[in-house]
Amino acid sequence: MATMIANKNEWYTFEDGAGDLDFIKAHENLEPLGKIHTPISSALVLSKFREKARSLGMELCMEKAALHKEGRRFMYTAAVRSETHLDATGKPEYTLEVGFRNFGDKSLAFSGMCASHVFVCENGVCHGIVIPSKMRHTSGNVGNGILLDEKIDTIFSRFIEDKDAMHDQVGLMRSTPLTDTIVGQFVKGLVGNPYVGAANTMRIIEDVVKPELNDTNDSSVWRLANAASKVTTHHLKNPNHATMASRFCNNLIMSIIKPDFKPLGDAIDVEVVAA
Repeated sequence: MATMIANKNEWYTFEDGAGDLDFIKAHENLEPLGKIHTPISSALVLSKFREKARSLGMELCMEKAALHKEGRRFMYTAAVRSETHLDATGKPEYTLEVGFRNFGDKSLAFSGMCASHVFVCENGVCHGIVIPSKMRHTSGNVGNGILLDEKIDTIFSRFIEDKDAMHDQVGLMRSTPLTDTIVGQFVKGLVGNPYVGAANTMRIIEDVVKPELNDTNDSSVWRLANAASKVTTHHLKNPNHATMASRFCNNLIMSIIKPDFKPLGDAIDVEVVAA
């Protein structure tokens, strides 16, 4: 599930109504902060974002949204429901996610995200950024309504381009037998990683040997991936560190079993793009 960091004292959350278009309209602040600065309505973006998903036959689920109480910053993430890749109980074995950030305070450009795990923070940092979707909050851009549609199209186009590759990665893990050599290369690759550490490396190996949550009959690399995911998400308290560690482990495993592997949706964006 996507990770969203927002202080509840300063942000309205999905539970407060931040995913409701009327709520957003009532609480967002669209006053310009300069001659050409023109904030993009988060209600408009969210409406168009959801409509684009529907037009493509995608069902968004597990939505998260946060609107800063000053009304100038908005974040949104969602998983794309899939009727394939389900476990024995009918639940998704993993999810692919999309989202966007819309900071109308002259700090960051509007940007979309897609990845197997999206991360977005109240300070604007996000993982899985779709660089071509960036759009400045200026009168020339916002006045041209077609441009916003194009940027949202870009987000979903990237998702469609990458989703098959993401599924293929999981498929390769599940078809590759887990050997002592692979486990040894994985442990060696974690040496010196600032997010995982020695204690959590041992926890991952212990969970491979005796899974607490995962399939004890799975003899594939998917077993190692699930152990790494379980440990990094359950034992790292800092959500940013947990996201970084989980992604690092996934990419390390993939690089071991597929030497020409190239990460998808892994760009980390902190660039300040003023209007």
